[in-house]
Amino acid sequence: MAMSSDPQKATQGDPVRSGEAKLKKRIVVVGGGSAGFLAAITLKARMPVLDVSVIHSSDIPIIGVGEGSTLTMPVYLHGYLGIDPARFHREVKPTYKLGINFLWGPRDRFFYTFSAQLDKFLRGMPRPNGFYAFEDFEYADLSSALAAHGKGFVKHPDTGAPVVNTDLAYHLENVPFVRFLETYAAEIGVKIVDDKILEVRQDEKGVSGLLLESGEVADGHLYIDCSGFASLLLGDALGEPLESYQSSLFCDKAVIGGWAREEEPLLPYTTAETMNAGWAWQIEHDELINRGYVYGSSFLSDNDAEEEFRRKNPKVEDTRIIGFSSGARKRTWVKNVVALGNSAGFVEPLEATGLAVICDHAAKLIHCLADSYLEIDHVSRDFYNRYCNKTWQDIRRFLALHYKFNNRLETAFWKACQEDTDLTGAEDIVEYYRVSGPSILWGRSAMGPDDPFTWEGYLVMMVGQKVPFERSFDLSAEEIEAWRRYRSQLNAEAKAGLAMKEGLEMIRSANWTWHQDFYTNASRW
Repeated sequence: MAMSSDPQKATQGDPVRSGEAKLKKRIVVVGGGSAGFLAAITLKARMPVLDVSVIHSSDIPIIGVGEGSTLTMPVYLHGYLGIDPARFHREVKPTYKLGINFLWGPRDRFFYTFSAQLDKFLRGMPRPNGFYAFEDFEYADLSSALAAHGKGFVKHPDTGAPVVNTDLAYHLENVPFVRFLETYAAEIGVKIVDDKILEVRQDEKGVSGLLLESGEVADGHLYIDCSGFASLLLGDALGEPLESYQSSLFCDKAVIGGWAREEEPLLPYTTAETMNAGWAWQIEHDELINRGYVYGSSFLSDNDAEEEFRRKNPKVEDTRIIGFSSGARKRTWVKNVVALGNSAGFVEPLEATGLAVICDHAAKLIHCLADSYLEIDHVSRDFYNRYCNKTWQDIRRFLALHYKFNNRLETAFWKACQEDTDLTGAEDIVEYYRVSGPSILWGRSAMGPDDPFTWEGYLVMMVGQKVPFERSFDLSAEEIEAWRRYRSQLNAEAKAGLAMKEGLEMIRSANWTWHQDFYTNASRW
């Protein structure tokens, strides 16, 4: 399932605004990508008393890849930050995402969606859905049925309009997304400084100032490091080490490219496709199809990766190769520096967790600042670090599960994944499933508290990959018929749905009206 927010984040009233303190604190954000501008907007929108500035260099290009999100992204942007969804759809032109189409494991495909497929009982049924879906996982919920038919939305029975709900995520083109965030940040009072950092000055409190190429010195009470893989403040200046996840996640490079959309249908999902030494994504935009091949360089050369990628995608135009290290810093808040985004940690883009982590950790930071009336104590900082580290560890073990059980191809890479992947904390989950199958009785206990993917997510990946289990069960004729009727109803409703392109045209039109509280009521921060 999608990464979800901790319900404990919900607060009485609005302590973020009640925490506006005596002194006007200066917050300096380093880096102007999606992490930097999301951090700045969060700080300024939720605590307007703060003096927030972003230092970035326009000489450093935006990466410019397609980005998938989880369902938390629209809710965060429009419910928590208050960004007008109508304007966002006009200017950024996101497409909607029902989930992920996995070409993974022994099935032809299966869909990982943002609503419950397996972790529930149908009325009158003695077993949870996972047992019935094990042999045939098509149409296990309405979102997967829509995706299977290439439909983006249920059609409203009276108006014919698309039915939009908060179980939908976004596909975003990175360049217009970041440009929008920069514009919006400036509009709400964030100071944008286009300059280069020549020196990071330090004292006993951490960073004491940033010497800029212009000769100016930027100083703040708190520094937010959003400088990407360079981790200019937390990693480079303060020396906080990166904990490698290489024993769980073997991929360390990606070849990326795309092509202009021609007659291809605008699909309502991200595709994750098994490749010889990793996997390939496909992200859908209005005028562009974005593709990338994430691979392990110890199993495949760059030239061979490029060749395999182009064989699979003959329309692809220019490509480039990006290297990365999967891992995270144990502490993301050290002294007066907080890292967000790739400067704090990075795991490969499987499951599209990057933007969700930025939003979640930025929201947690603003609540820490409000709770302490902007005077942070070491206890708050320590608990924040524990929280963020747990997020990274939870993502690591969930992604490890994707690799451990994918037997679609018998290549050297995938054999190594099956034999050597470190499940790093998912052992109890796998053991419970291997004995009990897709039971839901003790799933949450095996998983542990507050896992962002929920038991549903683990079930989808294990049932989806047909991981075998010991528990025997016989389905009665009545159960089989009831499951068939349920899937048939979903199939019929999905067939009558709207295509993504058709639905987006209505949503982006001047006639479309967003209910004022549509996203606000769904916000869990």
